[in-house]
Amino acid sequence: MGRITFPAKIEIDIEPTDKVERIKERVEEKEGIPPPQQRLIFSGKQMNDEKTAADYKVQGGSVLHLVLALRGGLSS
Repeated sequence: MGRITFPAKIEIDIEPTDKVERIKERVEEKEGIPPPQQRLIFSGKQMNDEKTAADYKVQGGSVLHLVLALRGGLSS
């Protein structure tokens, strides 16, 4: 059996006017994950890069889920 590691919580400061693409850039600054590989989920919905935090009603203390979109398919 292998070991599964889950990433630690990432805390970033954002403004209500920040677009999702800017939030992804801040995640890259902290964690080194390029924005094209990031999928941000809030309230069960994938966030669109062109919308703002305010569009999704993201507030201080809100939790966004980061899913990595890795290239390639399953190998058999």
